Amino acid sequence: MLQKILHIIWNERHNNTWLVLEIIAASIMLWLAIDPLITLKRLDNIDDGYDLTGTYVVNMEKYKPYHPKYEWGNNSDSVVAENFMNLYAIVRSLPEVESYCFTSRFSGSPGDNSAMMYGPVHKEIISNEELTHEKANDKGTYFSGYLSFNIDGSDIFKTFGIKDALTGKIFTPRKDDTDKNIYISESAAEKYFGSAQEAIGKHLYLSNSRMTISGVINNIQAVDYKEHGLHCILPQNTQISDIVNFRLHIRLKEGTDAHTFEKKFRQEIAPTLTSGNVHFESILSNKAIRDLQNEASGIFIKIRLYTAMALFSLFTVFLGTLSAFWIRTSARKGEIGIMRSIGASRLTIVKQFVIETSLIVNIGFGAAIIFVLHYLHINGFADPMKNNPLEGIKLMQFAVVTAISYAIVMTTAICSAAIPVWRITKILPADALRE
Repeated sequence: MLQKILHIIWNERHNNTWLVLEIIAASIMLWLAIDPLITLKRLDNIDDGYDLTGTYVVNMEKYKPYHPKYEWGNNSDSVVAENFMNLYAIVRSLPEVESYCFTSRFSGSPGDNSAMMYGPVHKEIISNEELTHEKANDKGTYFSGYLSFNIDGSDIFKTFGIKDALTGKIFTPRKDDTDKNIYISESAAEKYFGSAQEAIGKHLYLSNSRMTISGVINNIQAVDYKEHGLHCILPQNTQISDIVNFRLHIRLKEGTDAHTFEKKFRQEIAPTLTSGNVHFESILSNKAIRDLQNEASGIFIKIRLYTAMALFSLFTVFLGTLSAFWIRTSARKGEIGIMRSIGASRLTIVKQFVIETSLIVNIGFGAAIIFVLHYLHINGFADPMKNNPLEGIKLMQFAVVTAISYAIVMTTAICSAAIPVWRITKILPADALRE
């Protein structure tokens, strides 16, 4: 049968050439439309490395000198710092609060996109001339980092659910940590030391400042739809007077209804949070902050745009392939009538047309993939969030996108050929020949 089918395809080479060209165009369009969707889906499935459920950020602010409630007699740094500590202590002591931590207003926290960059990072000290040159030319490796301030039991790991890469349990910070200690992500440990286990107790240099690695944490997806980067957490021993530059994060106890807590806080607790020139400013869930930042960054607009493009491409491919093969099959009604008149079964005829269609699709799709590979060599994969995906991810993504595109094109083509053939074979051979 295969030799007969190849002979038919060759005899119909003029018409089949147009079909192959249409398959090539449809396959390329579909592949390039699906690629960004797969990228976004893969990024969405990346583990955050932390848990924002039931976490809030609480901000206190100092009245400006022109504010009617400003007290000129309580404006010294020590008094203001004490006022900040008193108000934060009230929040920390609420019965619904399980844990808390202090982070910088400027260096961000897990779940937002304001992490500071620390580096360049090296395994050994380098000359000041090289360091200056590297910074000036934006070379070298940098860590996205979060500052965690060691004040009255502050625990960034428990508050954000950050786990130890070795045990998989919530990380317990060391009590003897200083400004010269650092916690690095698993990806950073693998980059510099080969594994998380090998990194413990070793040293890294951040801008030639020697840091001792206290632990290795799970990889962190700092921002939604971003690859895991190189992250670090820097414990900080600080003066209480610096608390004006901090913000308080709290985690609610398990089983606490977040909506009820937030309503109670705003109505009953917030109005009482004032001390001297310091007053309550805001409370916002970390999830809400992340959603607002995602909205502002345009991520959701990009997702909607790529989804619309993919659906349009899918519809175009489906309609074009369907009509081309349907018309081609219907035009061969006389040939089908002859096959029926000499005793060919309906299933045999359908099988012949399906194999014929499959061969044409394979030729067209194979040619399309050659073009796609050339396109990827020049332009790379779709990267809506500018992540520069890794080589291993690229290979897997190519296989997935190709498989999905092939399945859609092949299924559409086979259905477009098999359905009209099956309907035509129901007609009597004489009627098919007459038509």
